[in-house]
Amino acid sequence: MFKICRKYNPRFLFLLFINTLIAPIATQFTLILSPLLIDTIFLTGETAPPQGLSRYVRLFVDAVIRRPEGGLAAPDYGLGVKYMIMLLVSILVTGLIQSIITNRLQVERMLIYKSFRLELARRLMSVRYERTETADFLDLKAKADQYITSGGAGFAQILDTAFGLFSTILTMAVYVDYLRDYLKEHGFALILLVLLLTGISIWLNYRLSRKNIEINLEKSVQERRTGYFALLSHHFKFGKEIRGSGCSDWVSDRYTGQMNVLQRFYEKISHYGIKYGALMLFANVAQRAVTYGYLIGEARSGQVASAGVFSSMLQAIEGLSSGLKGLVGGIASLNQYNKYYESFKELYTISEYDALPDADTVPMPSLDSQMTIRFEDVSFRYPGSESDALSHISCEIGKNDIISIVGDNGAGKSTFIKLLLRLYEPSSGRITLNGTDIARIDRKEYAARFACVFQDFQLLSFSVRDNITLGLDEDDPECSRRVDGAIAFAGLTEKIASLEKGTDTMIYREFDPNGYTPSGGESQRLALARAVYRDSDILILDEPTAALDPNIEYELNNRIRSELHGKKTIINVSHRLHSVRYSSQIFVFREGRLIESGTHKELFARDSVYHQMFERQASDYVDMSQLQ
Repeated sequence: MFKICRKYNPRFLFLLFINTLIAPIATQFTLILSPLLIDTIFLTGETAPPQGLSRYVRLFVDAVIRRPEGGLAAPDYGLGVKYMIMLLVSILVTGLIQSIITNRLQVERMLIYKSFRLELARRLMSVRYERTETADFLDLKAKADQYITSGGAGFAQILDTAFGLFSTILTMAVYVDYLRDYLKEHGFALILLVLLLTGISIWLNYRLSRKNIEINLEKSVQERRTGYFALLSHHFKFGKEIRGSGCSDWVSDRYTGQMNVLQRFYEKISHYGIKYGALMLFANVAQRAVTYGYLIGEARSGQVASAGVFSSMLQAIEGLSSGLKGLVGGIASLNQYNKYYESFKELYTISEYDALPDADTVPMPSLDSQMTIRFEDVSFRYPGSESDALSHISCEIGKNDIISIVGDNGAGKSTFIKLLLRLYEPSSGRITLNGTDIARIDRKEYAARFACVFQDFQLLSFSVRDNITLGLDEDDPECSRRVDGAIAFAGLTEKIASLEKGTDTMIYREFDPNGYTPSGGESQRLALARAVYRDSDILILDEPTAALDPNIEYELNNRIRSELHGKKTIINVSHRLHSVRYSSQIFVFREGRLIESGTHKELFARDSVYHQMFERQASDYVDMSQLQ
């Protein structure tokens, strides 16, 4: 965390350091001025000048406020008021400085948090896609968040704790310096007793902290799941499904069950808090009893010069005890945060590794005159799975081909696409582009050659224009023309023109009450417009017309064939077999294998799986003899 803060905002560390000096300085003035004030008003004795560093503060006080030589014969209220004013001024000045620094630290902290979160977000968006789908990765991120937010205490609170320890050490040094002459002659027994009882309290606090850290690490996983149920309850993406299915009670029951699981963690925290809290309270009371009893005994024997000295010594011993507990407790907290840090370090290392440019990359092959993609005996198995999702796939895709991929649900069609896009890496075999293994090509250069309409595409709560460009070529003078062309290709010109702000209209109403909520078909066409805008060499369409009515679907299929055929390589995943008849090749998948390939006529001419699928789907519409 120190490196993160130093990297993004070293001023934050400087202010933290200055803030650590305030408490020791304020303590010095309080220890010197409090007994002077008490002894001047009540004339309970003469406050002896302290030794060590404290005497310099006393010299400063005596230089500002002249004290009669030879001591006081009677209470001097005027002098007492001066001491009071000086004490209040010291409290005011140190308090104001601390308040200014503390409030400024919040601003500086957010500057770091903003920069760090942006970098982490960029890293996480570069993490290999296959990782992001695993529960292990999501649980790791939830645990790492505990380190980033210091277990819920706030960003960089760990640094506050570390610098707070430094401040505590300085303050304890002030107390020791104030007490050292007295303790040298009288106080070793007292210190030993105080240390013993304080040590017991420290050990109990350490045990409690360790328990809480262990519980919080387990709790973070359940909090992630609870957050998902919270999202289900209010997010519009799930609203229609929940309301239309009438399953709100069922979701509420599941949510309640998950909340009950989470509640058990809080019960554990409460149980240990009560148990160890009571034991620490007994130890603290015993330590105070020893301190009070010892000082009263010393006062009776005449070893304490005045009431003011008694008060300051009591404050110093109590402060020393509290400081020791805070010091050891803080060290224990930092030590326990190592468990959070290990998760954070693993996440950061993964994101850093995945964000690195691929080693030994080669230039992206030119696709101007030739393009051949080959799957060479490719197999893929999902992590933790006992069987291949794709097994021994070999096929070829040529430049400007229209490839259609068909098959049953779960046959491996989407996995094939994800391997082609390098969202996954093959478990065995390889994929080549013009003879070059795509694993050696720079990911960004390779990805730029593709435009995709995924089956589970997502529109963002940004403007229509932003949803189409996704930040690509926004400064290009032709950007607006390209956006309009993509909208026209998707058949949305009239719809977008009818919106009050046109392409500047926000999608959804999350941030704008006048936002535009597209229908399912309109959403799918916006996703298609996004892909067309990219103007890439290879267009991947995963069920691109599933939500469209027959007329719009017919128009778009014709437009894709007439306007894009011969200009782009098109890979179409579809269950609607009428849309694949004009493909250069049809790949038929079943149970993770490529079982058939060929044109519509070639596959239809024999008793193929494709032939059977086509007949079943077409039998309700036409006389099958017309399709021969």
